[in-house]
Amino acid sequence: MTQTSPSTDHLQRPHLLLIEDDRDVRRVLCDELSLEGFHIHAEASGQQGLTYTAQHPPDLILLDLGLPDLPGAEVTRRLRELTDAPIVVLTATDALQERVHQLSLGANDFVMKPYDPRELLARVQAHLRRHGRSAPLRIGRFCLDRQQHRLSLDGRDLHLSPTELQIAAVLLREPGQLFSRAFLEQQLWPGTPYRNALNVHVCHLRAKLTAAGAGDLLVSVRRGGLALLGERADP
Repeated sequence: MTQTSPSTDHLQRPHLLLIEDDRDVRRVLCDELSLEGFHIHAEASGQQGLTYTAQHPPDLILLDLGLPDLPGAEVTRRLRELTDAPIVVLTATDALQERVHQLSLGANDFVMKPYDPRELLARVQAHLRRHGRSAPLRIGRFCLDRQQHRLSLDGRDLHLSPTELQIAAVLLREPGQLFSRAFLEQQLWPGTPYRNALNVHVCHLRAKLTAAGAGDLLVSVRRGGLALLGERADP
């Protein structure tokens, strides 16, 4: 039961598997994590989750222990035999004995139900960082993927050079905020500003945005600096 349209998108975005039998919890979790930039797939039973893991190894697994077909301990053990991806257990009990047992079977972490979305997201991101994956940053129409070294606009890769990507990444720290050219030069070439080089790279960045139909998102103000808008400003 896939929650996102089938594509190669999961090759760029961290790929999560949710094993949860409660339909409402599945829907809410999938919506929340998709909005945060994750590719998420959900299954409603332990066996379905095991089959999916064997065929499409995820980067992280969210596992509810109260599944209808298999004991939670068995699902954890068999998942760990299939993958070394982090397993975050969703549980309604904080019994120490159960947590110790799950850890001994291969679980990495626990989130108590009812969960706080901020805590769940923080734990997911922390485990992905430790395992070398992190979610792309979405800013308006842009998606900045630092691991893949790419910036996309409306889902299309802009094919920026490393320096163009650096400029865009700095500007997208605060969309719409003007950054002085001196500040950008210091970020790109600490201690050795290259004013003409910056102008050339900005020109190339603008050309690629223009080719993508979004040249007006890069704003240049004389003596004021540069800004990159996440969305087109209202006329």
